[in-house]
Amino acid sequence: MPVRTDRRQFLAGLAGGVGGMLLALRSPGEAGDRAEPRTAVVGRLMLGTLVESEATHPDLSVARAALRAGFDRIDDVDRMMSIFRADSEISRVNGLAGRDAVSVSDDTYRVLREARALGARTRGALDVTILPLMRLWSGAARDGRLPSRVELDTTAGLVGVGDLVLDECRRAVALRRPGAGIDLGGIAKGYAVDVAVEALRVRGIVSGIVNAGGDLRVLGRSPDGSLWRIGLRHPLRPDSLILSLGVEDESVATSGNYFRYFTVAGRQYGHVLDPRTGTPAETALSATVVAPRAMRADGLATGALVRGVGGALDVIREAGVEGIVVSDWPGHPGGVVAHVTRGLAERVDLLDPTAVIVS
Repeated sequence: MPVRTDRRQFLAGLAGGVGGMLLALRSPGEAGDRAEPRTAVVGRLMLGTLVESEATHPDLSVARAALRAGFDRIDDVDRMMSIFRADSEISRVNGLAGRDAVSVSDDTYRVLREARALGARTRGALDVTILPLMRLWSGAARDGRLPSRVELDTTAGLVGVGDLVLDECRRAVALRRPGAGIDLGGIAKGYAVDVAVEALRVRGIVSGIVNAGGDLRVLGRSPDGSLWRIGLRHPLRPDSLILSLGVEDESVATSGNYFRYFTVAGRQYGHVLDPRTGTPAETALSATVVAPRAMRADGLATGALVRGVGGALDVIREAGVEGIVVSDWPGHPGGVVAHVTRGLAERVDLLDPTAVIVS
């Protein structure tokens, strides 16, 4: 039976990218004089985006302490895995590429192991060794040009998870080739959400949510006992939503190709690169994955998007998860088609009259 949309719940427009969020976080525990349950809500700029967390508990001080612990864990992930921090574990691995292995934390090793597995599952569409290609395209765009064929061919030789060496006994990581590099931007944010939610859970929170700029995970049901309500934003009209989705004790991640671009000679090129070709991917408008854990949802959504509409649906189905892939609607300018896997069909409500749902 479809979940209702007229009840109070968290509503977020999902998009893959910094500043790509519509947020309407409304917590009943903060309104009026309701004694219990009490809900705490905190938002911080972290991981290059807005992270908002909500926790409900009879003791508001417990809820607030749990949120602080969750944000501490997100800080840990950023400290260990950000390529923008010279002292991070990933930056150390990149700096020693082709020379030596680096001992890393359990957290970083777990993410890299999952990234390698998802790389195989997405047939190379998710590849965390894509950093050299990202740097090539960014540098060329700053120079007002496209990368040359020679540059692309040379750089492509540095990309491939086959050159990512994981030594489980020593918990060490190495890259075989000098100049290779890891970027965990397509999966680490989801892991940060997971560890933040676990911090809530172990502190007795049974209803909560952590939302990191489009990668989110809900804990249990919403404070009023209903399903959490997640809104998927329209990729062509960012101030509106296509549909809403009911979720319970699961994760949702969306990757999209409609907010960030390389611009060269007045032409826009999507920021999502296909690691298999070294060029901007011919993607769907967005790919959303619903899975038990946010790291898995994040990585699969990233890889699915690169595979295009049909390939994205294949990735989602073969992984045994649920998802939504949004594409243009041929013959209907401005309209979109939301391809919804069958397991989500009864949990989705269409909100936009110019869109259509196919399952």
